[in-house]
Amino acid sequence: MRTQLWANLTASLTGGILMLAATAALSEDLTELSMEELLAVEVTSVGKKAQSLSDAAAAIFVISNDDIRRSGATSVPEALRMAPGLQVKRIDANKWAISARGFNGRFANKLLVLIDGRTVYTPSFSGVYWENQDVMLADIDRIEVIRGPGATLWGANAVNGVINIISKSAAATQGGLLIAGGGNEERAIGALRYGGEPAPDTFARVYAKYNARDALITSLGDDGRDEWDIGQGGFRVDSTLGAGDRVTLQGDLYRSSLRQQLAMPDPLATPTFTDPVDDHLNAQGWNLLGRWERALSVTSDMALQLYYDHTEREEYYIGQRADVLDLDFQQRTKAGERQDLVWGLGYRSMSDDFDNTDTITFTPTSESRNLWSGFVQDEIELLRDRLRLTLGAKVEHNDYTGWEIQPNLRLLWKVSEQSTVWGSVSRAVRTPSRAERNSSASTNIKKTGLPPPYPQSVLVNTVGDTGYASESLIAYELGLRTTPTKRLNLDLSLFYNDYDQLRTSGTASNQASPTSAGDLVLTLPFANNAYGYGYGLELAADLQLREGWRLALAYSYLDLDLTASADTLDTSNETQSRADPRQQLSLRSLMNPRPNIDLDLWLKYVDNTYPAFNSAAYSDQIIPGYWTLDLHLAWRPRPGLELTLVGQNLLSESHLEGYQDAYAAVPLEVQRGIYGTICLDF
Repeated sequence: MRTQLWANLTASLTGGILMLAATAALSEDLTELSMEELLAVEVTSVGKKAQSLSDAAAAIFVISNDDIRRSGATSVPEALRMAPGLQVKRIDANKWAISARGFNGRFANKLLVLIDGRTVYTPSFSGVYWENQDVMLADIDRIEVIRGPGATLWGANAVNGVINIISKSAAATQGGLLIAGGGNEERAIGALRYGGEPAPDTFARVYAKYNARDALITSLGDDGRDEWDIGQGGFRVDSTLGAGDRVTLQGDLYRSSLRQQLAMPDPLATPTFTDPVDDHLNAQGWNLLGRWERALSVTSDMALQLYYDHTEREEYYIGQRADVLDLDFQQRTKAGERQDLVWGLGYRSMSDDFDNTDTITFTPTSESRNLWSGFVQDEIELLRDRLRLTLGAKVEHNDYTGWEIQPNLRLLWKVSEQSTVWGSVSRAVRTPSRAERNSSASTNIKKTGLPPPYPQSVLVNTVGDTGYASESLIAYELGLRTTPTKRLNLDLSLFYNDYDQLRTSGTASNQASPTSAGDLVLTLPFANNAYGYGYGLELAADLQLREGWRLALAYSYLDLDLTASADTLDTSNETQSRADPRQQLSLRSLMNPRPNIDLDLWLKYVDNTYPAFNSAAYSDQIIPGYWTLDLHLAWRPRPGLELTLVGQNLLSESHLEGYQDAYAAVPLEVQRGIYGTICLDF
C-alpha cells in the first residue's frame, strides 16, 4: 500500500516537472535556453575515448564540478546521491554503503570505482573503503557514473556499474586556492592547493587537505562514538612534449583515524553472547600513477598507464595491508571510414598480508596473485550519423577461476537531432575475493535453547572455499535521451538483470560440532547456490525554468528478487533483496538571484530498506524511508572570494540510513548539520 502511495506521488511529481516544461516552452516571459551544451558534455568511461554524452550507448550520468560545489557535499559519497540508480547509505560517521542497481551494503562488491584511471579496489572483499577515497572536491573535473555492466572495457567486478572520478588537469588549477570552514557536524574543513608552470608546457600542482567529522547519534540521542578525521596530500604534473606526447605523473598520501563501536561474538558473555568493543582504528596509504599518451596520427592514438597503490588498515577484528601494481596499454584507431576500434592489454599484480585475530583469520596470511587481460571494442557506423553498432569483449585470466570472457553488444539509433535510442546486451562477472576463498570469520552466536549442562549457544563461522566460482550477470538495457524543448532534457533507462552463481554460505548437510572447550561451532562454507533477477528504471531530467534557474530531477525504481537453493541454510539473499530502496527521488533547484549569489535546494526521498546481512542483532528491523532537504547559499562579494553557508538534513533532527554489516553495536542516525566555508583564490 505504502509503495503504491509513493509510486503515485513520484508519478505526480514527474508529471509536474513535465507540465513545468510545457509551460516554460510556451511562455514568452522566459528566456529560451538550449540543452545542447548539456548533451555535448564529454565522457570517456563508456568507450575509453572522448565522446559526447548524447553519443554514449549506456546509462551514464555526469556530475560536474559545479554540481558538486552547489550540492554542499563534503565527500564523494554524498555527491554521488545526485546520480539516479545509485544507492547511498551513510552507516556511521566514517562509513558508507554504495552500490548501483542493488546489492548494497558495507561490503558491496559489484561496483567498480576508479580515480583518474586507478582502480580503488580492496582485494580482501572486492569492494571499496569509501572513507579512504577523500578526494579534494574542488579539483574534480567530473564524476562519470555508469549504471549497468562495464566489464568489456573495465574488467571483472564492473558488474552493476562503474564510477569514474576524473580530476582536473594541472593546467586548469593554476594559482592558489584556500578553503576553510566548519560546523556542528563537519567540525573542520580545510584545504590548500597551489599550481604553477615550472617549465614551458609543463604544469604542476600540490595540495593538502584535512577534515574532522563529529560522531553520529543513537536513536536515544546518545553519542555514537564514531568520530573521524583524515589528512591527505598529493601532487600532479602534466607536460606536453615536443612530439605532441602528453605525460602525467600524480600521487596521493593519506592517514586517517576512525572510531567505531563493535559487538563482538563471545560464547561466554551471556545472555547477549557479545562483548562491547570501543575500537580506534587507523588507515593509511599512498599511490603513484604515471600516464603517457601519444597521437599516432589524426585518427589514431595510444596510452600507456602504470600505477602502484599501497594501503594499510588496522582494526579490532583484522589487520590488513595490500599492494597493487597495474600496467595498462590501449590504442584507438580508425579502421576505414565507418569503424572506430579500441583495443588494449593489461596486467595487475596484487599482494596482501593479514594480521589474524580470534575473530577473523586468512590462510595463508600472505598471498600474491596475477591478473592478465585484453579487450577489443569496435564501433561500426551502419548508417552515417544515424545508426551505430558496438561489439566488444574482454578476456581475463586470474589465479582463482582461470579464464573469464565478458562480451557486450550495443546499438544506438539517432532518431532525430533531438532524440537518441540505445539498447545493449552484456555479460559481466565478479571474481572471488580473498575472503571468499581463504578466510574464516566468526559472524555471530545463536542460542541453542538446550537446558544445562548442554551447550547454551552455537558459534557460527563462515569460511572460504577454494572451489568458489565467479558470480555472473547477463544484463539487458534500453535507453532514451531526448530534448523535447530547448529547456528540457530527459534521460530514461530501463534494465533487466539476470544473476547466477550468487554467494551463499552453508547447506543442510553442515552440522554443528563441539570444540575441546565444550562449545558448539557451526561452520558454513561459501558456495555459489543462489540466483535471481532485478529490473527497474532510472530517469534524469533537466529543466531550465528561466535564465539563472534550473531544476534537476533524478528518480529510480528497483525490484530485486534473489533465491537460494532449497538446501541452503543461508537466508542472506532474501535479506539482500530488501536491502535497497525500491524508489528514490532527488530534486535539485539551482538558482542565481544575482550573478554573484547561488541559492540551491536539494530535496531527497529514500524508500524503506533493511540491513544487508541477517547475522546482526538489528538485521530484521526495517530502516524507515525518509525525506531530507539541504540548502546551499553562496555569495561572491568580489572575484576570487566565495562565502558559503550549508544546511543539511533540515527536515528532521536525525534519521537512520543504514546499519553496519559487521559486528555493529547499535544503529546510528545522521543528524541535522550546518556548516560554513570561505574559499579564496589567489
